[in-house]
Amino acid sequence: MSVRARLVPLAAAASLIGTALAMAPSADAAPAGAQSCYGSASSYFKPNGPKDYPAGALLWSSRSCNDINIKPKTNRYVQVCIENIPAGTLECPGPDNFVYAAADRWTVVKYNVAPGTGFVFRFRSTAQSSGSWAA
Repeated sequence: MSVRARLVPLAAAASLIGTALAMAPSADAAPAGAQSCYGSASSYFKPNGPKDYPAGALLWSSRSCNDINIKPKTNRYVQVCIENIPAGTLECPGPDNFVYAAADRWTVVKYNVAPGTGFVFRFRSTAQSSGSWAA
């Protein structure tokens, strides 16, 4: 068998392996749904004082995300309060049920939320906070 006849199959195999490796997601890559969800993220700014963001208003979940996520610029403890539409009140998990959200990292604060759900972020602290959210 000639050298050329042996090299062609080897080159083809190497090409296929290289293509498979290039297409494989990296270990730290977010799933496609998460990328879509975070791609629709909004920024937020909560001033000193109120614990709720937004104060006196609601945010709304979308079809882009299944969960409510936050990415604060500083470490924060936060929870999500859901609007009870018939009663017009907010339902919060309770004073001991805050989620730790590390700075500059996406954190799921509430799982499995239907599109069109009204909610607020409730922070444990009255300190100023800013970052991004996606829902």
